Amino acid sequence: MGFQRARKEEQRERRRQEILDAAWELFEEGGLEMVTFSTIGAKVSFTRQTIYTYYRSRDEVLLDLLSRRMEDFYQDIRAMFPIGKPVTQREFCERLVDHLLFHKKMLALFSLHITLENKARYENILSFKRTMYEAFPVFCTILRDQCSGASEDAFCYFCLTIMVYISSIHPMIDQTPLQKKALQEASGGMAIPTDRELILSSLMLMTGSFHFRGDGDEETSNP
Repeated sequence: MGFQRARKEEQRERRRQEILDAAWELFEEGGLEMVTFSTIGAKVSFTRQTIYTYYRSRDEVLLDLLSRRMEDFYQDIRAMFPIGKPVTQREFCERLVDHLLFHKKMLALFSLHITLENKARYENILSFKRTMYEAFPVFCTILRDQCSGASEDAFCYFCLTIMVYISSIHPMIDQTPLQKKALQEASGGMAIPTDRELILSSLMLMTGSFHFRGDGDEETSNP
């Protein structure tokens, strides 16, 4: 009986992952509008009714998908900063910039999380929030190792700030050439920073109060 139950759970998880993989492919291809139960079903040969046994709405699919993408996102950040290997403030920020730009599609989905939560069940929202707040142990562990002299409150404040930042940065780094042209004209011809420059300067400001062990006794420089 236990073996049969385990096999059934394994099959359910496999089907759930197939649904999420299909949803991600569709989102990458055409954004939110491309992701429907019909288009997901066509990719995995499931009926709409089969998908309904796992998710009640497209928003629940996308929220679960975002949770799993964020788990990978945090896991990669852990690997980027091995314990006991100090980096400078700029190196820390540059690695995060590369990571954020590599995950632009995830940032696009993350920017929609409040809308997705509004149409999801409580258990789905709670599961996502728990994943989202994994940022705290991930970044706090890294910062404790990389920085000296900062308080736990400062680390927690950075975690809150970075979560707000990554949930809102996508619209600024996904502008069309026409939008960028309009922005430059509206600003009176001001030079518009590249996506990399924009994120790097923001992260340097966010980490400006920390002393990174990789910097030694030298003053950190602004980008």
